[in-house]
Amino acid sequence: MRLGLPRTRARLTANVLMASCVGAALFVGQHALPADAAPKDAAASAPAQHTAQQAAVKTDAKPAPAKPAPAKPAPAKPAPAKPAPAKPAPAKPAPAKKTYPNNLDGWIAQARDILRAHGDKVPSAASIKARAMTESSGNPRAENHWDGNQALYGGTYGLIQTIKPTFAEWSLPGHKDILNPVDSIIAGVRYANDRYGSFETIAYGKQGY
Repeated sequence: MRLGLPRTRARLTANVLMASCVGAALFVGQHALPADAAPKDAAASAPAQHTAQQAAVKTDAKPAPAKPAPAKPAPAKPAPAKPAPAKPAPAKPAPAKKTYPNNLDGWIAQARDILRAHGDKVPSAASIKARAMTESSGNPRAENHWDGNQALYGGTYGLIQTIKPTFAEWSLPGHKDILNPVDSIIAGVRYANDRYGSFETIAYGKQGY
């Protein structure tokens, strides 16, 4: 019986010890969980704190001045367009050269235009025609070798019958042919205008001039 008692007490003691160990384990376990979690919380909060510190540092730090963007070169202005060379105005056609009939009226008309262009006094066509008919009957190649002019000047020539020295003095440049009817009229008119004041003064007379 004694032998059994110690066993019982030993068992009780062992049970008590086991219960104590279990209780201690439970007590330690209950308080160990926060301890185990603390590092985890600390580890989790560490990046947050570090991030907050970085944000604070960034917030306090003055932003670096922004570098101005390089100025873009102004677009080159296009060179002013050169005006197209002006086209030369089409040349005006030269006025058609006036033509005259090859007869007494045509010769008189042409001689009058030449005298007018030269600035001479221009007698009427009728007065020139009258004098031409008296002197040569309208023949531009008429020659007179039977009066006093023959001995002195070698005769008279042409439509208006002038002597050679008179014709040479009163003819115009380009009109030096004494037997050309237009040239004869020009020289005869200019001579009479100078000597008598007007060709018409002697135009209708029947005598020589």
